[in-house]
Amino acid sequence: MGAWGFKIFENDDAADFVAEFENSGAVAVADALDAACSNPDYIEAPDGSVALAAAAIVAAANGKSEFLSEPAGTALRTVSNWQALSGLKGKAIQAVECVSGPNSELMELWAEAAPADAANFKNEVNRLRAALR
Repeated sequence: MGAWGFKIFENDDAADFVAEFENSGAVAVADALDAACSNPDYIEAPDGSVALAAAAIVAAANGKSEFLSEPAGTALRTVSNWQALSGLKGKAIQAVECVSGPNSELMELWAEAAPADAANFKNEVNRLRAALR
């Protein structure tokens, strides 16, 4: 059974993205953010989860690290090109908007969850959105 929690890194896709980020840095983050909005008709849950993780990394590069898991924080400390990450802020905002929109499988799945869990997830996404602004 996979991980499933309302925090940004409390799912398998986001946790797995940390390894990709460690290997490819800002390129992995940019690719994940681009993938979130590449199909405006429907965003699959794995793409949405990874995009939120990438957006959280961008938020951390801009001074808002409260969304990071311990492994993501460790990976971020190894990145040498913070400027490239912080420069992805506009893409991160757009990705969060796409993932939290009506054509998002991730939002559909959370809508089917227990009301308190769904509210916690939406609150976490809203907090991430605000941190990026």
